[in-house]
Amino acid sequence: MTAPNNLQRSSRQKLPLFAYAFVAPTIAVMLAIVAVPLAYSAYLSLNRTNPITKKWVFVGVDNYLNVLTNYEAWMAFGRTAYFTCLAVICTTILGIIMALVLNQRFLGRGIMRSIVLVPWAMAPVSVGVLWSFVYAGDYGALNGLLNDAGLSSWARPWLGDGFRALNLLALTHVWNQAPLTALIILSGLQSMPSNLHRAAMLDGAGAVQRFFSITIPWLKQSLLFVSILATINALMAFDIIWNLTRGGPGAATTVLAWLGYLYSFQFLRFGEGAAVLYILTFVSFALAVVYFFAFRPRERKDTGSDVLTSADLKAERIHSMIALPPYRPRTMIPRQISEILGRTLFWILVGLIFVWSALPVLVLISMSLSPAADLIRVPPTLVPSALTLDNFRAVLFPESAAGLETSVQAKRVPSALLNSLIVGASASALTVVLATLAGYVFARYEKVRFLRITLWSLMFTRMTPALALVLPLFILFRTLSLIDTRTGLIISHLTILLPLGTWMMRGYFESVPISLDRAALVDGCSPFEMMRRVLLPVVKPGLVATAIFCFLVSWNEFLFALIVTSTPKSQTVTVVLSGFLSQARFYEYGSLFAVSVLSIVPPIIVAFVFQRFLIQGALSGSIKG
Repeated sequence: MTAPNNLQRSSRQKLPLFAYAFVAPTIAVMLAIVAVPLAYSAYLSLNRTNPITKKWVFVGVDNYLNVLTNYEAWMAFGRTAYFTCLAVICTTILGIIMALVLNQRFLGRGIMRSIVLVPWAMAPVSVGVLWSFVYAGDYGALNGLLNDAGLSSWARPWLGDGFRALNLLALTHVWNQAPLTALIILSGLQSMPSNLHRAAMLDGAGAVQRFFSITIPWLKQSLLFVSILATINALMAFDIIWNLTRGGPGAATTVLAWLGYLYSFQFLRFGEGAAVLYILTFVSFALAVVYFFAFRPRERKDTGSDVLTSADLKAERIHSMIALPPYRPRTMIPRQISEILGRTLFWILVGLIFVWSALPVLVLISMSLSPAADLIRVPPTLVPSALTLDNFRAVLFPESAAGLETSVQAKRVPSALLNSLIVGASASALTVVLATLAGYVFARYEKVRFLRITLWSLMFTRMTPALALVLPLFILFRTLSLIDTRTGLIISHLTILLPLGTWMMRGYFESVPISLDRAALVDGCSPFEMMRRVLLPVVKPGLVATAIFCFLVSWNEFLFALIVTSTPKSQTVTVVLSGFLSQARFYEYGSLFAVSVLSIVPPIIVAFVFQRFLIQGALSGSIKG
């Protein structure tokens, strides 16, 4: 819902003082923790540094030219383009199919929606751990499944071939990201008036014709949001690569994001690493612009009014539906048989979606309950010889786990879980407070040029690789003695959470009538009282949804936690889990899977408890406007 015209006209004239007070904290925080580090990173990309002598030499655009003329970089660019195209196409198609199925009424729909959300709610680190053992050659779960099915001749080292590894990496990314696409598309489907399809059905339009003529046009804005988000997530993919392939075998899965990490943190060529990451940012921004113009609404030249209301748009769409040519089926199938075939196909899709979403997670749980010897059996099998809780005892109660071998890494798990909870809750609470104030101003005074530029600048940070912020933030935190502290980690998480939270709360406030603001002010409320007593109760679903999303993002975050923490006093569960992959010996595989299960417990609880709330509220608010 858009604000009335008189509010838009007044907002062009003057921004009230309280609006500056509401939005100033968010702007100040983002300038301090994003704008300054980005500026530093940009300056770094124009210099060549010597990590030994610590001397800087200004080279202008030479770092960019070196990257653009480097064969290795062009190969990485080609892999990035292939990976991104494959991931975006598969994510979008699969997400639409999931959304269409979950939009239907059927027994167990609520449970299915929760199950579908679980892969997305899992941390990419947990996803990497899970699928690294699914694809493992000697004792992997996939080879175990083939062996149990009598197809052992099909077993192979799945990540041993470079091109196959790149495709499997993309498949894993799709498994992790498709539920988010389904969530966004589903929120769009639930906002679509049913009379659009009824009007077309009266004219004889079939399901396929209605899908392409009604559903797809209605979802245009959702598809724009999905395309941009899926592309950015694919371009910036790092966590899964770190835990699944490390850019290998050879350089077969080295994409630009991973190449930027190698230059910056392994080769210590900070200038060229920053240049790679900024090239990735430019590509991301350019694709976002292309998507925007491809999906932008077409302007009406024949309208007599400058403002086209939502009712006008619906009437126009209904009119266009009535004008559809009649649908003429090619074959005459009895109605009863057609309905049976349709329901059968529908339940097959439900079953396939369940297997796709739940089976890998069930395999992970099974491995966490299996004895260590079962996890390295050759030939492999998915059927455990016994079930045991010893793996969980070893990581939750390492000091009292008598007779169990535990490592230093396993002993870090309890404190890591506590750190993740504290950091996630603190960062989410701080984000909700700042984003609520800023989101209100951005919604009510969106025509003010300063605020419009500021809002899009916030969203531009979403297109910037987190790697571009890590190095300058590390230097800044080291100066302020924030390295290896929860405070430093909370601050770093705000770089991700604050733009997300602000955008979501802006969408919620846009759906609140401006008359509530006016009524509260007429009754003598101050702006803060109006917010606290009138608006916050109305947008309470948005507050909860924003808090949930922010907590999930913070809980699952890996890169900042990896770089700015180093000891158990501040390390989160994602870092400890990743450490298992590098240090685990054969008897620790059970502990590794137990930690993986523990790391996904909060996301799974959120997915099952809040799935209806998230679908109906959070994302439908975040994509408005």
